[in-house]
Amino acid sequence: MPDENPILIYWRSEMEVFTKNLSSLKEQITEEPIHDLRVAIKKLRSCFKMYSGLIKRRHKKELPEGINTLFSILGKHRNIEMSKKLLMSVGGRNTAFLNPILVYLQLLQDQAGEYGRACIQKFELTELEALAFQIEAGFQGLSNDEILSKANEIVNSSLNKVGDDLKHFKERSHSVRKQLKDAFYQSKMLHGESLLTKPQLKRLDEILDYLGNVQDYEVLIVNLKTFRKTILTKRMKENVMIKRIEGRAKKKKDSLLDQAYSSTEELMAQYKEDNLKHETPAKQLA
Repeated sequence: MPDENPILIYWRSEMEVFTKNLSSLKEQITEEPIHDLRVAIKKLRSCFKMYSGLIKRRHKKELPEGINTLFSILGKHRNIEMSKKLLMSVGGRNTAFLNPILVYLQLLQDQAGEYGRACIQKFELTELEALAFQIEAGFQGLSNDEILSKANEIVNSSLNKVGDDLKHFKERSHSVRKQLKDAFYQSKMLHGESLLTKPQLKRLDEILDYLGNVQDYEVLIVNLKTFRKTILTKRMKENVMIKRIEGRAKKKKDSLLDQAYSSTEELMAQYKEDNLKHETPAKQLA
């Protein structure tokens, strides 16, 4: 563990990433800074949850509303971009047939971009900077050993919730993804002192990729259905063709869900076994 509080180090690092990409997006809205800024927000959220769990004082446990708004509107832009890419991969050989759908998606993305641009320009860093002072003040008096012990309890709690959701994995995959993402980011804060081993963290990263792709296919399916029902009639051949694409997308989504489930089940079994073997002080998984 470093001499300085690892949670604070992580927070400051992600604040720099957030600020850098916000500045870039104020100049021009492009996909890479959108992605990097949204990842930074996810990490800041996990960091603040960790802080809230460690300190346990009465204060808001979420980031300022402006951050959530920025995250959501840029997420719309990013989701449509992914729908365009996935459509080309599952749409089949008749690319000319896909052009009207791509135009439709581009129009949606352009509108999301306009709202995103306005949100970016008016966003102020003051509330986020104020949280940095709050976090620094809150950690005063806690040793790094105390932080490590309590932080691992929080990671363990997230993993326990995943264990509870395994029986209904497909219905709760979004909840599982959020819990696993928190466990992943929070483990990364602890500089190799996490309950999760490096191979387990690698496996966890793979599971998150599966579940992220599941979400992308879900969005594509929704966009295709909306296009069909808004633009086409049931008797048009294009309607039938788009339904076929939806079917391919669903098969791909279901396959990814199956991969995510089996990998998560293996990870949780290994994590439980390691905890029992090493008799860790954290609560054992149920």
